[in-house]
Amino acid sequence: MTVRTVSFRICFKLISLQNLKNPTQLDLLAVGARAEGFRMVDRLQQEWREGTNRFEQAGEMLLLAVQNQRVVGVCGLNRDPYSDNDRVGRVRRLYVSVDSRRRGIGRLLVTEIQNHCQGVFDQLRLRADTPEADAFYHSLGFHRIKGDPECTHLREICL
Repeated sequence: MTVRTVSFRICFKLISLQNLKNPTQLDLLAVGARAEGFRMVDRLQQEWREGTNRFEQAGEMLLLAVQNQRVVGVCGLNRDPYSDNDRVGRVRRLYVSVDSRRRGIGRLLVTEIQNHCQGVFDQLRLRADTPEADAFYHSLGFHRIKGDPECTHLREICL
């Protein structure tokens, strides 16, 4: 899927949203995530290289947040592999580098994902394991759910 490059000014810094062309673009981001004990960027790179998930099915997308020619964040949207309903999307692999947090980059990525899914998905689901992620997703209109091992947060998409 081809997505236009979109640029935004956040905290007086220009951020562009771009598509992934090569998983090596994420190498520095993966190092930072690993240092925090997160493997989502490693998994994204591995799945891309293996061809098991390239965010290329209908309605899917993968966005990079780029600032000063450096990838500072990533977020993807897939059809939810844990749901039998094709109208359920899944926010995946969101990660923003430590030095770029609290500047609206994660919000920008997820908001662009939410805007993109209108008319494609009726619901977005995700799994988040930290209190910070819980608060972040709650601020974006997701609500916490219990009893589903594959989903901690859900958001209905209004047309």
